[in-house]
Amino acid sequence: MNSSKKPRVTGKLVSALASLALTPLAFAADYSMKLGLIAPTGHPVEVAAQHFAREVEQNSNGQIKVRLFPGGQLGGEIELQDQVALGTIQAASIGTPVMSGKLKKLDILNMYYLWNDRDHMSKVLNGPIGQSLWNEYQGRTGISVLAANWQQGTRHTLMKQAATTPKDLGGIKIRVPAGVPLYNDLWKGMGANPVPLAFPEANAAMKTGVVDAIELPFDWMIKGGFVELGSHVALTEHYLYSNVVIVNNRWLNKLPDDLAAMVTLAARNAGELNTRLVLEGESALREEIMGKGVAFVDTDYSAFQQSVQPIYDAKMNVWGQELFDQIQAAR
Repeated sequence: MNSSKKPRVTGKLVSALASLALTPLAFAADYSMKLGLIAPTGHPVEVAAQHFAREVEQNSNGQIKVRLFPGGQLGGEIELQDQVALGTIQAASIGTPVMSGKLKKLDILNMYYLWNDRDHMSKVLNGPIGQSLWNEYQGRTGISVLAANWQQGTRHTLMKQAATTPKDLGGIKIRVPAGVPLYNDLWKGMGANPVPLAFPEANAAMKTGVVDAIELPFDWMIKGGFVELGSHVALTEHYLYSNVVIVNNRWLNKLPDDLAAMVTLAARNAGELNTRLVLEGESALREEIMGKGVAFVDTDYSAFQQSVQPIYDAKMNVWGQELFDQIQAAR
C-alpha cells in the first residue's frame, strides 16, 4: 500500500461531517435581544437594564445575548415602541404615556394626581387590573409587557422662574412628551402652554428658549443635563409613574417555555433594583440640584390637583367609569 496516497473523501463521509456540524453542540440556539432605552448611561433604568442583561445571559447559558442601546440611540419612546411592534428590535423600556397611542384607555394611567401613593400604583400596575390592560395592549400591538415595576421618580417642574400656583404658569412654555395629547390638556388646565417634543429634543429646546420649563423626576433633570438650564424647581408632585419593559410577542413565543419564564423573571428582578435605586437616590439628588444653585419652591398642591379635575370629567368616556372605579377601589 502506498502510504503517501491521500484517502478519498466519499459522499458518505461528507454527509457524516455535515450531520456532526449541525448537532446542538455546534449550533446552540441563539435568541439575540436588542433592548432600547431613552435613559442615559448611569441612570437607574440603564443600570437595571445592565443587570437584566447579565441575568438573562447567565441564566440562559449564553443562549440569549442582550445588547443595550441607551440614551435614545434608537429614537424616542414612540420610535422604540414601533420598532418592538415591528420586530426591528426585540425589547425596550418605556413609560406608559406613549402606550396610550396604541390603546387609548391607557390614558387613565397618565392622569396627574391619580395615585394615592406608590403602593397604590404598584397594586394596580402589577395586579389583575394592570394585567387585563396589558393583555388588551398585546392584542392591539403584538407587544407583551414583561414587567411594570420599574418605578420612576416623582415628577416636578424645572423652570426659569418661580411658580407656586397654576396662575403663576400663565405664559410658561413647557415641554411635554410627543404623541400624548392628554398632556396638552393637563398642562393647559394647569395654566401653562404645552410644547410636545420627543425627549431627545428636549434639552436643545430648553437651551434655545423653545420651552421655558420641563417636568421630570430629579434623576432625569440631572442625567438629562437640564439642571443648568433652570433656576427653580416647583414641587408640583403631579405624577407618579412606572416604566414597563416591552417585548415583541412573536420573539417571546419563539423561546422555549423555560427561557421565556426566565426572561420575564429577570425583567421583574431588574425592576425591583431600578425602583430601589430611584427611591434611595431622590433625597441625594435633591441636594445635588440645590448645590447647583437651583431653588426649590413649595406649591399649592391642592390648587394644582383641582386644576386637572375638569380633564378627568372630560376624559372619563376614554377609559370608562368602571376602570376608573376599579383603580380608585385599589387604594
